[in-house]
Amino acid sequence: MSVAAPEARGPSTLAEIGLARVAVVAALVVISVALQSTVLARLTLLGVIPQLGLILIVSLAYTDGPRVGTVTGFFGGLLQDLLLPQSIVGLTALVYTLVGYTVGTFREYSPSQSVWAPVFAVGIASAVAELGYALLAILLGQPWVGLEFTVKVAGFVVLYNVLLTPFVFPVVRKIADRYRPERVYKF
Repeated sequence: MSVAAPEARGPSTLAEIGLARVAVVAALVVISVALQSTVLARLTLLGVIPQLGLILIVSLAYTDGPRVGTVTGFFGGLLQDLLLPQSIVGLTALVYTLVGYTVGTFREYSPSQSVWAPVFAVGIASAVAELGYALLAILLGQPWVGLEFTVKVAGFVVLYNVLLTPFVFPVVRKIADRYRPERVYKF
């Protein structure tokens, strides 16, 4: 009796073009914004909520580059804008898009296996995002509470995000590596 070896199956079409990765990244964005607006909203540090969505965006941009950082930043920021009651819709999306692109661009200049590089990236990105949001809100006519308050809030956001990064970044990196597409198509 002859037994034929099972045929080796090629990669599925979804895995080949990366649709599973898109679904996983979209789920990560939704979960991070949901956790930020529910669970972490109750765990404030002197009245400041950590920006889990921003940590996710910076982590993905640091792991995968400017394209992923830009797209994730836009959709994560837009989702967060739609949840904020008194914000200008699109302002957080703009800030997070710019942050995602910038972190993704500068990631090639950081040490590849450094443990501290993602923490510093999140810290700097958090400060830039908070101050950039405040500056753009002022330019668009939103009432401003003052420089001292803005710097204090930015400092607490940086502190909180830096403390959360060692827990979030390894998980995001592991998920990003797990769902990396098998082929990369360039247009």
